[in-house]
Amino acid sequence: MASISVVIPAYNAQNTIGDAVRSALEQTLSVSEIVVVDDGSTDMTASFVAHRFPQVTVLRVPNGGPSRARNYGLQHVKGDWVAFLDADDRWHPDKLRVQLAVADETVGVVASDWIRHAEFTPVPEPIPSVELRYRDFLIMNQFQTSTVIMRRSVIEQLGGFDTAVDGAEDWDFWLRAAQVTRIRKVVWPLVQYRDVPTGYSKDVWRVYETMAVMLNKHRNTPALSPDAFKKLEAWHHLRFWVAFILARDSGHARVAWQNAWQRELRRYVLSAAVEYLMPFLWQRMRRRISERQRR
Repeated sequence: MASISVVIPAYNAQNTIGDAVRSALEQTLSVSEIVVVDDGSTDMTASFVAHRFPQVTVLRVPNGGPSRARNYGLQHVKGDWVAFLDADDRWHPDKLRVQLAVADETVGVVASDWIRHAEFTPVPEPIPSVELRYRDFLIMNQFQTSTVIMRRSVIEQLGGFDTAVDGAEDWDFWLRAAQVTRIRKVVWPLVQYRDVPTGYSKDVWRVYETMAVMLNKHRNTPALSPDAFKKLEAWHHLRFWVAFILARDSGHARVAWQNAWQRELRRYVLSAAVEYLMPFLWQRMRRRISERQRR
């Protein structure tokens, strides 16, 4: 039986981390170890975990963001597989069992769908899953970090998360993983993602800025022609333009639009809107409706 380590970065998470840790401890497929990396918290996160969960290893590092905290945790785990869990999320009780059930010896990463407010439901049989490839990740980050379980050998091959692109470091990690191993996704929600106002991913402008740096790392990929890559760039500027509008952030919306309309990308904007933006908005609307119906 494969051994599984869990790595949880935590910053000022004393109000949510208890549920996260319990969801890892209550898995139908037992984990070998849980490592919580306290990322310079100013609250009682570390002492809370140490007191309530003595079986959990607590490490402390100066505040440096989740990717640095995860990388530090990765240096201290020994499992065949590593499962990532954020301190404000929680897992379906069957998450790890279901994911390993769809992973053969050639699969190095397994993720899943996720939900926000709805409750978990039993996973159907046969387990619904799809394979994702490098190009799929260039189009869009396909899943949340808390949904991912990954072979430690693949993590070591990639050298962990790239802290230079904090904000898009998870997206970059899956892109790099897709270049060296197969990735499968369980098409069923196995993680409850919690919208915490102070969450690291809530700084949309920071995510937008680091996205541009991250895309530059993959600009010369043989997977896409230069024209196809520029269309994807236009699409990403457009989707953040929409995100800033919805957040009533007109200043940053203007910047995103100007970046989409720059000379090198202008002629790709219409095709990017038709091929990527419109289906994306339609899918998001359907997902929100579905989640409301599940409540």
